[in-house]
Amino acid sequence: MIFNILALLLVGYICLLSPPASATSVSWNQRSFSIDGKPTMLIGGSFHYPRASPSEWPSIFSEMKANGLNLVQTYVFWDLHEPVEGEYFFPDDPQDPANLVLFLQEAQKAGLYVHLRIGPYACAEWNNGGIPVWMTTEHDDVVFRTDDSFWLTKIENFLDATLQVVSDANLMASQNGPIIMAQIENEYGNVEYAYGPSGARYVAKVADYAVNHPIGSEVPWVMCQQGVIASKGTSPPSNVISACNGYYCDNWIEDHISAFPEQPHMFTENWPGWFQKWGEAVPHWPATDVAFSVARWFAKGGSFMNYYMAFGGTSLARQVGGPNIITSYDYDVQINEYGFRAEPKFSLTAALHQALYEVQNTMFDAAPTPATFNGTESCETHTYFAADSDKCSVWLSNWGEKNECVFEDEGWVIPAWSVSVASGKAIEGANGLSSCGGLEFLYSTKGLDDSEPANELVAANLDTKIENLNLVSSVKIPTVDDSGDNIYTFDSPQEQLSLTKDKTDYLWYTATYDAPAANDNAILELEAGLAGGVSLMVYINGELKTTERSVSDAQGQLEDVDWATHEALKIPVVEGVNSIAILSMSTGLRNYGPYIERVRVGILSDIRVDGKVLSNVVHTVGMAGEGSGGEVGESWEGREDGSLTFYKGEFAVTAEGPLALDMTTMGKGFVAVNGHHIGRFWSVKANDKCNACDEFGYVGSYNADNCRTGCDDFSQHYYKIPDSFLSTDSPNELVVFTETGGDPAGIKLVSMSMADKL
Repeated sequence: MIFNILALLLVGYICLLSPPASATSVSWNQRSFSIDGKPTMLIGGSFHYPRASPSEWPSIFSEMKANGLNLVQTYVFWDLHEPVEGEYFFPDDPQDPANLVLFLQEAQKAGLYVHLRIGPYACAEWNNGGIPVWMTTEHDDVVFRTDDSFWLTKIENFLDATLQVVSDANLMASQNGPIIMAQIENEYGNVEYAYGPSGARYVAKVADYAVNHPIGSEVPWVMCQQGVIASKGTSPPSNVISACNGYYCDNWIEDHISAFPEQPHMFTENWPGWFQKWGEAVPHWPATDVAFSVARWFAKGGSFMNYYMAFGGTSLARQVGGPNIITSYDYDVQINEYGFRAEPKFSLTAALHQALYEVQNTMFDAAPTPATFNGTESCETHTYFAADSDKCSVWLSNWGEKNECVFEDEGWVIPAWSVSVASGKAIEGANGLSSCGGLEFLYSTKGLDDSEPANELVAANLDTKIENLNLVSSVKIPTVDDSGDNIYTFDSPQEQLSLTKDKTDYLWYTATYDAPAANDNAILELEAGLAGGVSLMVYINGELKTTERSVSDAQGQLEDVDWATHEALKIPVVEGVNSIAILSMSTGLRNYGPYIERVRVGILSDIRVDGKVLSNVVHTVGMAGEGSGGEVGESWEGREDGSLTFYKGEFAVTAEGPLALDMTTMGKGFVAVNGHHIGRFWSVKANDKCNACDEFGYVGSYNADNCRTGCDDFSQHYYKIPDSFLSTDSPNELVVFTETGGDPAGIKLVSMSMADKL
């Protein structure tokens, strides 16, 4: 459904007059959130609805429950729901991944609470951070994420629209719905320094607007990674709950208590994995260290923890940002891209969650009592006592990286870099102080060993072949004589987004150069903005002469380089008029950092050949056939270089289970199945420094470069085809567009499954 903001606000006023049939109350104090008055441990996982088909949502929610989660966290993507300025798109089609209401309803059916992160900025490795590109292209004087009046109006309208939609569907807690908390802004504390006083004013204004909203005021509002101490360059408002993001957040709790002693401690993004870029090897966070992070958090007083992600899924079409982030958003988490349990991470975290629920009744009456043991600073206990019973729990931590700790009361050995959990009964001592005795061991983050289940994703080639995968057309290289829709002429090159509106990755710049004489080494000079992962292909008189990328093909390493830093490009020209056509290709807009609106893509300077400025530059938006499955209205022979070519074929579905395409024989481009864009592909190999970490013996503080695998292999082999895109009754149409050629005969349809690691 598409509607405008005036109609939406009128409906909202009427709905506010109608009381809900029943309500769920949500409250909080310094120790926890309470649901209907009962202190509740919240263990959540992120799952972004557009990164999976609606048909997959119920099974993923079921797996989240099986993992021991009781909450799902999702962003609401502004660009998805306001693709055209002033027109809100919240579809009710049960097959549309943008159906936010259905997603939330399915979460409630599965018994999950919801933490709704409305943004307006999402990050999420999503194109432009989820901010509609029309905010950049149509309003070039607006400064995002500040108290700029136009920005504030637009984000308030989006917040109104989103809250109205979920309220109309009775999804707020006050309507007995699953949404028990919401979030405004996202990780602003990481960039606030760049905005000065305007940033501080902005944070205060958006917080006030959210917490006083007539629909959202009954649930707690959160700001994650907003900081807790103003003197450190951030200005956390007191009327929203400040939360932490990271691999570890236990050491943040002390500062949070000092700044906001009445707030519960929230770990909104615990990263159990990481995203991957083209040219990078696969990052991996060992399961035992994920569990260590979670256990340390709850040991020191946390009551809310959310995995970012629990299920990552796939960045379909052109959703992914970065730039240069791969299509798979697997994230190395408990439930992989194809919906399978990833072991041992799934089982190890599930066992931890079970232990947490067993002791939660001891944890929320008072803060834990800390102590050290074994005569070592790194050997710690944190003890909780229930107020209305004799139950207690002890958390035994060893954050040292080398030595074991011996808990002499029980003779337990606490391995390096681990946490153990035990339950017991309170014993009152002669001095009136209680201790926790009669301990029953429940869990250790190093409790699994290499005999436990571990699996890996495998692809099985299917007998089904892709039939008739023949050349459809090679794209005609434009000339200055072309005319028609989406073709514009300017005296000098224009920034790419100003013309494409980011509806396509492609923009041609075409001009002529009148050479006084033939020259095999004429000098082509220009400057290009690579913030969109831009690559440039240069055609001279219709022939490809060079491809310049923001990735070094020789080493497979991504480089954020500026064309102007390259040695001037030498091109061959003939005497007289030469046609110079330059294709600018982007691979996702930046999703993180301050001043996203300043990102510029494409050619940003005059084009010069041997010092002469080329004028009357013709700009052609998009690729002929890009939006129509390769049907370009004419047929051309394929070029010898194989570039800019559409292939079309078909295949039948003969296997059950998730299907994918092996695209490693192709270069770079995109794939569509039955008219659905399944994402970009790029067969670039990784050349990081790989280090396959011990899944069970890992110690020490982690970051994404510590543990990587797959060096000298393709960053992404397989490209998931969502089940909802496939037909089992008729042939499925496959369209492949390659920018750089390849061997289409090598494209394989594969069935994905899990197998035990050997």
